[in-house]
Amino acid sequence: RGLQLGLGLKVFSTGAGMATRERALLTHSLDGLLAALLSAAVALALYGDRKRPASLVLFALGCAGVARALPAPPSLGLHSPLAPVPTVDAADWWHALVRAALPQLPVTLLNAVVATAKLAEDLYPRRDTPSVDAIALSVGLSNLSTAAVGHFPSCHGCGGLAGQHQFGARTGSSMALLGLCKMGLAVALGPAPLLRAFAAFPPAVLGVLLAVGGVELAACARDVRGRCGFVIMLSGAGSVLRLGTGAAFLISCTAAAAFRFAGRSLDEEDEAGGYEPAA
Repeated sequence: RGLQLGLGLKVFSTGAGMATRERALLTHSLDGLLAALLSAAVALALYGDRKRPASLVLFALGCAGVARALPAPPSLGLHSPLAPVPTVDAADWWHALVRAALPQLPVTLLNAVVATAKLAEDLYPRRDTPSVDAIALSVGLSNLSTAAVGHFPSCHGCGGLAGQHQFGARTGSSMALLGLCKMGLAVALGPAPLLRAFAAFPPAVLGVLLAVGGVELAACARDVRGRCGFVIMLSGAGSVLRLGTGAAFLISCTAAAAFRFAGRSLDEEDEAGGYEPAA
């Protein structure tokens, strides 16, 4: 729960910073503080509405900003979605292993595997959700099978799951539809026009989407009961924000082990039902 709360706050902070980056009220590309306020109002008004997902309204607003920002609409055609694969020698492999793969390992295991599996259980308690082993195998196989055609390393991520759930994507068919749309855009537009369109998407709208996803992820920590459990959760969340996911995991485990060693139940409450004032 501490990791989920910390990651949720981190995603929210990133989204809020992106939404308020442009200090002008409203720009030609529908960016700015007024666009951020409008996007936030739409997201809050439609929060939890499965029949009217806020994501579609905000996506339409963002597309309108892209259309205003680009000088001319991109031309359609048939393009190869495969990126050229660079030549990699032994020195490159070692550099990537030491500087990228190993530092990323605890973040991927905790955020993209452990936290994602736990969040799936919380969001869909009546369904058979994927296990930690299944998610880890999915991440590994997807990266190994696509690296040879220029695919950038990727993972699932609990923040993405929380955002997709909040904005209406509740079944596997929604993910299949999203994948088909992405592949269709890659083939129809090609890499250069697609990148220009992505760059022109209003950060104010995208930031609100991220912030709402962060709120949904952090909200899963609301079921923590007991003083000890609350302390462990806050220790983990604060450590995520300041030290990173790996350190937060170790600190949370250490705190839980200390309470267990002292014979304290993680769900226990104070005698008065709350915190006793210091003497």
